[in-house]
Amino acid sequence: MTLRPTAVLLTALFIACGSPEVRIGAAQGIPAVTGSTEVALDTFTCGNPIPAGEYTITTRAVGTDCELSFDKDVQVLKADDYSNIPELRGASSLLQAVELQVKKLTFTDSTTNTPLDLNTRVTQAVLEVNGQQVADKAALATLPTTVRLEGSALTTFKAKVDARQPASVHVTALVTLPPTPRPPTRLKIDYDSQPTLVLGTGTLKL
Repeated sequence: MTLRPTAVLLTALFIACGSPEVRIGAAQGIPAVTGSTEVALDTFTCGNPIPAGEYTITTRAVGTDCELSFDKDVQVLKADDYSNIPELRGASSLLQAVELQVKKLTFTDSTTNTPLDLNTRVTQAVLEVNGQQVADKAALATLPTTVRLEGSALTTFKAKVDARQPASVHVTALVTLPPTPRPPTRLKIDYDSQPTLVLGTGTLKL
């Protein structure tokens, strides 16, 4: 039997669109995107950077409040993961999306080991991955939540995965503190998100 051109095209579309997704997450060895650091706020001046171990905390005035920015590059895939994780071995499996299950974003007065009251001690809190907001103050009450990286937040990471190169994400945690009540002497920030890579054979372009 000979298929007409239209039937061939429909068959190709069905195969391309019907290709199963391959999901690669914690069970396959993809590490969590985590961070934890503690910073002294007893003598800091808002607008000046604060050294804190592997971090340099940048600060800026937002009205009468002060915003602290914690930035870190977190490796998600190493070079040998492409040979050690079976699901990543197929050269035709291209990255379609990255889903992040945001599990934790906490701010603690580490002197008393007490979580900051979000209603009185924190004006705003934001977690960003590659420039895309994945959690904010309102979302903290409903964690865990799953966010899909999109647009420019996915572009660089996708290029690395498709080229089978080591791939990292840039994580930024922002917290804005009011002047009163006085910020804690020492502030600890923790975040924890689990990425899942979604791979497929790509979309057929006409």
